[in-house]
Amino acid sequence: MGKILDVLDQLAKVTVKISCDNGTSGTGFFFNFNFNEKTVHTIITNRHVLEGVNSIKIVFSTNDYFSAMDRNVSKFTVNYSDIQQNLIYHSDPDIDLCALIITTIIKHKIENELHFEISHLGMEHIPTDEELEGLRFVEELTMVGYPNGISDEKNNLPIFRRGTTATHPGVDFNGKLECVIDMTVTPGSSGSPVFIYNSDGYKQRNGNIIFGNERLIFLGINKAVFTLGTLGEIIEIPSPTKLMAHSNIGINLGIIVKSKAIYDLEEQIKSRVTYYSELERMDEISN
Repeated sequence: MGKILDVLDQLAKVTVKISCDNGTSGTGFFFNFNFNEKTVHTIITNRHVLEGVNSIKIVFSTNDYFSAMDRNVSKFTVNYSDIQQNLIYHSDPDIDLCALIITTIIKHKIENELHFEISHLGMEHIPTDEELEGLRFVEELTMVGYPNGISDEKNNLPIFRRGTTATHPGVDFNGKLECVIDMTVTPGSSGSPVFIYNSDGYKQRNGNIIFGNERLIFLGINKAVFTLGTLGEIIEIPSPTKLMAHSNIGINLGIIVKSKAIYDLEEQIKSRVTYYSELERMDEISN
């Protein structure tokens, strides 16, 4: 995320609201993949947010609220069409994750000398299995996104929510790359990044107490909720992307795709970068 002045300030600039052409919305977050001297800029979100969608609208801030003398945020709206050709879906169809390549948007920004007030995550922010297993069953969480499509539209800022882990972060829930969180998850929260965040110290699983230290761990991405059906059965449903009437009752348990699932996206994007780099090299030779 670059030089961190304040962790939460940076997290406020990591996410972006995705408004889709089918009337739905979700949350995405900026994620950069680095391959030697090439950087691929992406927005990561859930598969079900963008599957079947042709175009989206995203809004960038071109200045920081706190740095503006008049506290007025200028915005730049991007309408991104034909997104499917630039989408990378997780190779396992049961893993609700995808990455939208936005390098053309960033290139346009550079060519037109625009400034986007954004921060990004990267592979260096994904915790190791050892780090996750060293955590406790119940850890404090922060989720950033756009629940029910709500955002500070005037200032182009997201909503922060708090909760805790409901299963151990180091254990794959039911053998999947997932864990469960105790937090209210609503439409529009699909694709929201979830972090373990402690502002002033924490206790480790081995009993050590760390005083005064700030800690941020990128746990994963919200994808679904558990609900109570009309017959009392527990049902897992994808986090809805729009408001709708339904008879199921939420039980405040969300399902998170672990951040290490992004490794699959990295491999696919790396293959694409290698392929096009080879085409460019062959073109140079032929010329």
